[in-house]
Amino acid sequence: MLRRHFLSSFAVATGSLAAMPAGAMSLEPAPAHLRLGVPASEGSLDWSLLTTAGETRFRDGEMSRFPAALRELNQTEVTLTGYMMPFSDAKAHSEFLLGGMQFHCSTCMMGDLSRIVAVRAAAPVAASAGPLTIQGRLSLIEQDQSPLYFRLDGARAA
Repeated sequence: MLRRHFLSSFAVATGSLAAMPAGAMSLEPAPAHLRLGVPASEGSLDWSLLTTAGETRFRDGEMSRFPAALRELNQTEVTLTGYMMPFSDAKAHSEFLLGGMQFHCSTCMMGDLSRIVAVRAAAPVAASAGPLTIQGRLSLIEQDQSPLYFRLDGARAA
């Protein structure tokens, strides 16, 4: 890969870019495991609704991280389909993160924290590399010191 970058830079610097075949400088699509979103699942909460979380100012001047549509879901039972990111290599987990896109490595997580839900399971949930559908009580996290917006309490596999 380093060689490819060097050769590309060399081609641009020497002006020989026009002599290269059209496909030689094209970018390859990202590997499938880096662009997997959650498959549609009937009855599951849509991740696009969760991504509306962020700082909002209401007419009365009160600040909140959530618009009204999300505040209505606070402390309600929801079903959510996502990808598990466990904190250890165990076969089952009581606490883990659930993401709206597949995690490809622990140091390169997605930048949009509204697509990540902290999960506290009622009983350990089996580790899964594929999509996982769970049910639980959605809690909105209003504290400014928390980078996450959501927690799913009492979660169980659906």
